[in-house]
Amino acid sequence: MAIPGIYPQFQHWCKNTLWFYSDPHFGDKDLAKSIKKRPSDAEHIAKINSKVGKKDTLVILGDVGDIECVRQLKGYKVLIMGNHDLGRTNYERKIVEEFYDQDEYSRDEVIVDMTKKYPGWHIWVTEQWEFHAPFQRWVAHADNRLFDEVYEGALIIGEKVILTHEPVEIPWLWNFHGHDHAGAFRPNHTNVCSDACGYEPMQMNEFFKKFGISSKITSIHRMTIDGAIERKAKRGGKKIGEKKKKCENCAKGTPPLTAGVKGKSYCHHYRRYEDPNHSCEHWEEYIDA
Repeated sequence: MAIPGIYPQFQHWCKNTLWFYSDPHFGDKDLAKSIKKRPSDAEHIAKINSKVGKKDTLVILGDVGDIECVRQLKGYKVLIMGNHDLGRTNYERKIVEEFYDQDEYSRDEVIVDMTKKYPGWHIWVTEQWEFHAPFQRWVAHADNRLFDEVYEGALIIGEKVILTHEPVEIPWLWNFHGHDHAGAFRPNHTNVCSDACGYEPMQMNEFFKKFGISSKITSIHRMTIDGAIERKAKRGGKKIGEKKKKCENCAKGTPPLTAGVKGKSYCHHYRRYEDPNHSCEHWEEYIDA
């Protein structure tokens, strides 16, 4: 199901249900001690998997912690790296394939050997037939079950949507982020940090429909146009570089007038000559009815 406002290259995340989450900090004993309500790793994984289906997409906005726990999470997994995540290759999904001669290895022996080589990985074995020796062989597969996509920094996924680990202030983007464990309120932000959202990922399909992010954020193009209109108004409608016009008195070379000039029948009410593009010392008569 497509989500309006998300760029086409990220719509594959939305084929089923899209979930955002951040800061699970799996295996962080110090954090577990400082925040007593935090669930254990096993409980945390169970909470996440109770929401995320095998065909859903789970986007984690940084600070994942122990990758052994990541292997147990369901869904198509995406990581926006946080300040505690080091080295993108440590989090990327890898699938390897190796071949074993059936005359030398049984299926169980292949599984044992692959498990030793790739501890913690998902192992499965298939058969393959060839037209040359060895005619029968085992094809062993190992999947580390980590993140299908990894991004090292901020990611703009739509005209008005940005994903980050730390919160950022960009007026023309709605920011989904983590990092803030206290859950401080920020306009045009959604904090999906584990400690701020009950240790469960946030469902984005309904969120986008319910809150209408597109209507709440002014696009960068609209802001640029409005800014140009405002600056033009301050110039009195003049284009950039257009010469300023002088007031009539200045154009005629008339000396500035002052109140109380002898021989003149001006009243005592005067005002400045109002021209946003020109400033002079001339005064105009104010006719007081």
